[in-house]
Amino acid sequence: MLKSLIALSTAAAISLEACTVWILAPDSNETGKFVLHKTRDWGDGKEIPVTLLKPEFPEGKYKVLAFSPYMLFNEKGLGMVDTSTPMTTDEPPGLEIINIGNTMNRVIHSCANVKEGLAMLEAFTKDGTNPKHDNYMLCDPNEAVIVELSPKHIAYRKVTQGFAVHTNHHIFSESFAISKGKLESNIKSATRMLITQDALARSLQEKGKITMEDTMALSRFRDDEKYPGICPFRNSTVCAADYIPDSDYPGLLGTIRICPGPPRYTIAIPVPIGINRIPEVLESGNFGKRSYEIKRNLSDDENALAQFQQMEQRFWSEYLEQHSEAKKLLGNNEKDKAMEMLQALFDKQVAEAYNLLKQLLDNKKPEGN
Repeated sequence: MLKSLIALSTAAAISLEACTVWILAPDSNETGKFVLHKTRDWGDGKEIPVTLLKPEFPEGKYKVLAFSPYMLFNEKGLGMVDTSTPMTTDEPPGLEIINIGNTMNRVIHSCANVKEGLAMLEAFTKDGTNPKHDNYMLCDPNEAVIVELSPKHIAYRKVTQGFAVHTNHHIFSESFAISKGKLESNIKSATRMLITQDALARSLQEKGKITMEDTMALSRFRDDEKYPGICPFRNSTVCAADYIPDSDYPGLLGTIRICPGPPRYTIAIPVPIGINRIPEVLESGNFGKRSYEIKRNLSDDENALAQFQQMEQRFWSEYLEQHSEAKKLLGNNEKDKAMEMLQALFDKQVAEAYNLLKQLLDNKKPEGN
């Protein structure tokens, strides 16, 4: 399997419109840590089977896990995701720029934390690098930030409490002042942002903490009667993931909880950053392909969705138990034992989830029977 990020750098030139991202601060969620989330959209329903890879990058300093591939996480504990924003006035025709994938690669492979990543992004706007217009969210065990970037400008805000949501319009006034975004598109993006903010606020107010179950439920939320095509989940939704950094062992026990396909048609699986092996069905995209088969054949089957949720809740409980045990083993200098234990759990859960999708497809009766 090729592990170069050339494909990411090239593909990132394509529009990523309609992604939804959020950061949960430690005070607002049940983990007590930062949580970085992205629900990725692309292509008006075109099937995009996503992958989980260990990419390489020229002159890269740190090992990286790449999911989707627009969600990147390194061994130092830094996570980085993006959403597309409108073109800006400082990006005239003919200006030589670096695309989104190249920007993300440079940061995630070279920066150990949010502070370093933010400094690199700011330098790009001053040294002639000219990054393409985009929004980024960066998160490490200690801090998180939202960044709106264009070739010559940067605007950002750190997230210290509660939560923050971004969609596909500029939310900072200094960015909006140079935005070429159309009003109609901005209104749709802002509506999706408000829908997402409202759901997170209601979870926080009603439960006291936002749960990991809440974040996955939100990535699956749609209301085609009230908000057709502008909820976090739409026909164009490709995948979703939560990232939870670990302050004690960031390169081993940081966690990505991935939905390797459209979230309503697949199962969320926790992935420890320190895994040694990626199952073939995730590395090749076959898991995502099977999720799209579910979408084509069982899109209205609420029983299937209920089975996904039941399985992933069990997966999460199993993972938390073994994550805690792995931390104890690491404290006793038993790294190999700790990581093989988590690897075995990961392999088992991937196989279980993949087999459930197959069983549901096999059990579907032909039309007319």
